[in-house]
Amino acid sequence: MFVDVAVLRSGGAASGRAGDHAQEAAQHLSRAALEPGIFGDFAAAETFHEAVGSMQAHHMALLRQHRTVLVGVGGRACRAAAGFTEMDASNAASVQAVWCDSAT
Repeated sequence: MFVDVAVLRSGGAASGRAGDHAQEAAQHLSRAALEPGIFGDFAAAETFHEAVGSMQAHHMALLRQHRTVLVGVGGRACRAAAGFTEMDASNAASVQAVWCDSAT
């Protein structure tokens, strides 16, 4: 089996960066003030204001969940790349030992 650890690491890093972007988006959205009365001073405007506020909170939560998943995937990809690199080095040492033993 061939594993391109450079591509695996690159994908892991890209996933981590995407997670960072999701976190930045959640922070940016949390700073967006939704002032009372912004849509008017009547019952339907209040209802709409509540709905928009609820959706804002929902989107912030989703972005934070995306961050958790993306950073987790990125970390696992980097750990897998390290594992494959270690395994390859160990296997190469084992093969080298067999070659040295058979040459004598």
